[in-house]
Amino acid sequence: LLCQKIAASLRDWLRANGADVQENTKVASLDTEAGRVLLETGEELFGDKVVVTAGAWTLRLLPDLASSLTTYRTAVAYLTPPADLKAAWEKAPVILDVGGSVDGYVLPPVAGTGLKVGAGIHKYTCEPDTDRSAKAGEGEKIRNYFSPPFARIEDYGVADVVTCAYTFTEDRHFFVREIGRTIAVSACSGHGYKFGAAVGQQIASGLLSGDVDASRRWLEARD
Repeated sequence: LLCQKIAASLRDWLRANGADVQENTKVASLDTEAGRVLLETGEELFGDKVVVTAGAWTLRLLPDLASSLTTYRTAVAYLTPPADLKAAWEKAPVILDVGGSVDGYVLPPVAGTGLKVGAGIHKYTCEPDTDRSAKAGEGEKIRNYFSPPFARIEDYGVADVVTCAYTFTEDRHFFVREIGRTIAVSACSGHGYKFGAAVGQQIASGLLSGDVDASRRWLEARD
């Protein structure tokens, strides 16, 4: 039930409290009211609370949330900067506000990664396991979107294109919903990679205190 971003803090907390954590285990179905989880192996698990943080696959387990969550496919490009700018980019900060009309972000090449640029310019609804291959010219389209303000944009090679699938809410807030013994959590709208640890901590805090609604209000930034 747990995908990588939010799961890390929950997993560490659970193990520190003596829980048995089964990673890389596929869930076949979920009984939200009973707290029953059926694994693909046929094994059944029961819990006082079941936390679902399945990312783009949330609707596979909880289809009734389709009115609140929508799964989208998008892509990011990894660029090879011009040789004379390589050292400068390796020392560059993360850029969340590129400037001008660009609604995208830039992650500098560090620890062997590429220069990553991402934007939702071609986002569309999808099933999380389908249509995940990069399309012809998709990387160049993402790259060119950043010029201006990038100069010499065609001097940046497209080293790789990676597709991503995310759940989005209409208002792009985080999403927390209690359904019986189940707590559905979505680090929505592409925010999960930035705030996954904080989301996990808040949900763990709500479980410990018995006040998951307080965690929901904090995550959704609502009174």
